[in-house]
Amino acid sequence: MANTNTNATISVLMSVYHSEKAEYLDRSLRSVWDDQTLKPDQVVLIVDGPVGEDLWQVIKHWKEKLVNVLCVIKNEKNIGLTKSLNKGLQYVTCTYIARADSDDISLPLRFERQLDYLERHPDLDILGGSIQEFNEKNECLNIRHYPLTHEQACKYILKASPLAHPSVMMRKKIFDEGLRYNEKYRTSQDVALWFDAMMAGYRISNLDEIILWFRHSSDVYKRRGHAKAWNEFKIYMKGIYRLKGFFTWNYIYPISRLVFRMMPDGIIRFVYQSNMRNRMLQD
Repeated sequence: MANTNTNATISVLMSVYHSEKAEYLDRSLRSVWDDQTLKPDQVVLIVDGPVGEDLWQVIKHWKEKLVNVLCVIKNEKNIGLTKSLNKGLQYVTCTYIARADSDDISLPLRFERQLDYLERHPDLDILGGSIQEFNEKNECLNIRHYPLTHEQACKYILKASPLAHPSVMMRKKIFDEGLRYNEKYRTSQDVALWFDAMMAGYRISNLDEIILWFRHSSDVYKRRGHAKAWNEFKIYMKGIYRLKGFFTWNYIYPISRLVFRMMPDGIIRFVYQSNMRNRMLQD
């Protein structure tokens, strides 16, 4: 049951760029507005560089439908997700910020559940949830669960991200107090943010229910690339040093992750499409 006595408001923060499919963006926007039992008060959409006419038609349709609820920010050139999110934060006006990606689907109770939980747990600052992975054929793949307490998240982040970035709802105050996405990183900026949040004393957790359908494209394993692997490696190595210091065996996790990322696409695909990854993270 949602907390109907609260005056809290919700901003949705998302970004889209030229390679996104128009139908995916439309479905994502429907999921954060039409489908929600608790509708957001603001949707901030950053258009990261020039996009095709099909995407503009979708954006135009939603602007006409939502009018002042939808704030569209246009980047003259593509600046990447990290800088786009930081730019979007400047336009956010609400108590809570719900991240959403332009190709994922938020389930109808997502905002209601997250706002209610955060209002009842004022000690928490960032809240995610479980996700259902699916592909272009709408076939269900793996369900990914995340740590349910801050203490569990502090242990989990040594191995992998303790939150699914497009599932999170965050208190705006953490950004008002100076937190930002680290623009040194074009990818894995969410993991860097979680490390920064923990070091700043903010607390994170997850709902024990599926609140998002996460789209896996067929070329996701090719798009990861070695450059992203090295970027991710640096984030985890630095984060573990900040949390645990120099003398810790936990560095084995980012080293093992880097070795895995350098393997052929077929092996990576096999691991991700099986339950092997979840079992390793639960150990």
